[in-house]
Amino acid sequence: MATQFSQIVDSAAGRPQEKIRLSTLGHQEAFDQLWEVWNECRQANWDGYRALPVSQDAYRHAYLFVESLPVGFPAPTFGAEPSGAITLEWYRSQRRLLSVSVTGDGEVFYAALFGTNRVHGREDPLGGVPKILLNLIQRVYSA
Repeated sequence: MATQFSQIVDSAAGRPQEKIRLSTLGHQEAFDQLWEVWNECRQANWDGYRALPVSQDAYRHAYLFVESLPVGFPAPTFGAEPSGAITLEWYRSQRRLLSVSVTGDGEVFYAALFGTNRVHGREDPLGGVPKILLNLIQRVYSA
């Protein structure tokens, strides 16, 4: 019994991100939704209007983006763009939302709407989710 407990502790200590991701504190539901979007849109013409396929690289970059969100941050909803990018969206209302597009090259483009104020740009996600995007996610859900 003690050996089994030690193995569990050692396993959790060796892979804390995996344990968090698979726990109720993580975003397993979001990862499942991301996979569903990729699986449905990975073939050319997935929308019937000549959309480019969502590449495995776009899926991987979007996965890493979500995986890099701090614990406790809300998970996005996902979609695909005809350009082959994956869209992550944080939505509170029609006038309070953030849309992030992740390409197969790892480029991250974003657009946010806060009332009549608009914010948009491009960020380099190396080293995790850029601070500006974390701030915008928080702003979507702030009072």
